[in-house]
Amino acid sequence: MKFHFSLTLAALLISASTSAADDHPDISGVWVAFASNPSFIGAVSAPETDQGKAMVEEYFAQFENHVEPGAWCVPPGIPYTMMTQVSYPVEILQTENRITMLLEYDMQVRRIFMDGRTQPDDYPPTRVGYSTGRWEENTLVVETGLLSEDLDNRWPRTEQTSVSERIYLSTFEQEAVESTGFVSTIADPVSNDVLVLEYTVTDPVLFNSPKQVTMYYQRMTDDIFLEYDCPAGNWREALKAANP
Repeated sequence: MKFHFSLTLAALLISASTSAADDHPDISGVWVAFASNPSFIGAVSAPETDQGKAMVEEYFAQFENHVEPGAWCVPPGIPYTMMTQVSYPVEILQTENRITMLLEYDMQVRRIFMDGRTQPDDYPPTRVGYSTGRWEENTLVVETGLLSEDLDNRWPRTEQTSVSERIYLSTFEQEAVESTGFVSTIADPVSNDVLVLEYTVTDPVLFNSPKQVTMYYQRMTDDIFLEYDCPAGNWREALKAANP
């Protein structure tokens, strides 16, 4: 009798957990950014503090001839990767305890842990950082820290940079925004779905106050996602140079 009761209770708990997970919006799929607010993000990301301006100026003063990191497949990381509007899709895989974002841009991967954990003390800073998330009704709230310093970036970072995201589903009718000129929003969208990502970037070293940007993504077909094969090209060039 006790054994039967335990099995029944366990089944109820599993059922309740599954139902709770099913209550969350489904943001899985392939998405491409088509608009932002403000439309020119570079004006928001420029360092504001005297210390921040000096750090960036000192960094670039080291090099007589600057080399673009992207030309050598060096990924920009967070937050810039999620804010680019140059047609690189993002595929979102959603499970109960983790949301994974596969970024075509330099084949970066974001893992958002949804199991209640906090950022660890022994994790090294990286370009995509360490992300934890939670649901607030229909909004996914993501906190990202442990980001590595990168001053050679369209959105510079220090190790004090933190990024907060609020992500939710909307529609084209609800979000009356103008598409960027670089991306051609398809005339006949796959669906009416729009994924809104509200970013707040905080860094007391670089900025006088938190910087806010809202991105708008449209749903795409899953076969739009391709391999980002930049490293192979660089390797072939190096191979040719080594074998004249």
